[in-house]
Amino acid sequence: MTICEFCILQQEDKHCSKGHAIPKKMKCPDFTPGIERFCSDPADYKGRDQLRQIASYFGIQGRELKRVDALQKPS
Repeated sequence: MTICEFCILQQEDKHCSKGHAIPKKMKCPDFTPGIERFCSDPADYKGRDQLRQIASYFGIQGRELKRVDALQKPS
C-alpha cells in the first residue's frame, strides 16, 4: 500500500499528475486525499474518526494525517 492509493492526484496509469515518483514512505508534499479513496461506496462513510482510523492503520501520520482530518463528507 502506498500513499498514492489514497491521493486524488494519482491517475489511472498509476502515475502522479504532479510528476512525483511513488514515495517509499507514507509522505508526499502534494498529498491530496479523497474520501472516495478511503470509502469506495459513499454510504460506507461513517465520519472523520473512521477515516483517521484507516489512515493511521496504513501508517499515514503528521501533515498527511492532518489533511485526512480536514476532509468533508461527500454531498
